[in-house]
Amino acid sequence: MKVVAVLQARMGSSRLPGKVLEPIAGWPLVLWTLAAMDAVGSVDEIVVATTIEPADDPLAALVADRGVRVHRGSTADVLSRCWEAVSPARPDYVVRQTADNPFVDPGVVARQIDLALDQGLDYVGTSGWPLGIAAEVASARALHIAYREATDPAEREHVMPYLYNHPERFRLGELAPGEPVPAARFTIDTEQDLAFARAVAEHLGAPRPTSLAELGAIMAAEPDLLELNRGVRQRTWQEVGP
Repeated sequence: MKVVAVLQARMGSSRLPGKVLEPIAGWPLVLWTLAAMDAVGSVDEIVVATTIEPADDPLAALVADRGVRVHRGSTADVLSRCWEAVSPARPDYVVRQTADNPFVDPGVVARQIDLALDQGLDYVGTSGWPLGIAAEVASARALHIAYREATDPAEREHVMPYLYNHPERFRLGELAPGEPVPAARFTIDTEQDLAFARAVAEHLGAPRPTSLAELGAIMAAEPDLLELNRGVRQRTWQEVGP
């Protein structure tokens, strides 16, 4: 089985423009996410899917300089961008990740992939994990169907909803934590999230794989960190827009 990870990344966020290149402990955010995904042993290849917008030129250059393949496609139709990024590699399964998750736990993502492969599932999401820790896993077959058939703009932007909106067509699963997890959000959408990530990254030093256990230990030692982004509202997949 060939597993390809696609990392969505672009500069044009409305809530926090340019966030993927914002420094986190002195390193661009996207490099933290790449380091985490590179540590997922069952991932055979990573491709970064960005847009054709000139604003994404520096992002594409940075990633290419690190030896990671870059695909450039549609700004709004992220489903097409992601499928066209992975399809040349002819994967059996696709792992979708976004570049604004600097503290992905490679072990959690590996467990999602294992669940998909072991049970022959078309989609594996998560339930109960902090935002930014995990990923989404889909069979290439199912993702290709979504690419061909999805028409709702929100389904095109958020890539995977077509799959879990059609349980009658696809085999769905989710990975839930087996023990309590920190009540934190590790994704970056706002200035508050960025401040939180920078504070956490000071404990890690440089882009490297971490784990939810290590992050939890940091939170336990410095519980005030949780207040930095506690009030941020997560956008739902039904909300369309950059």
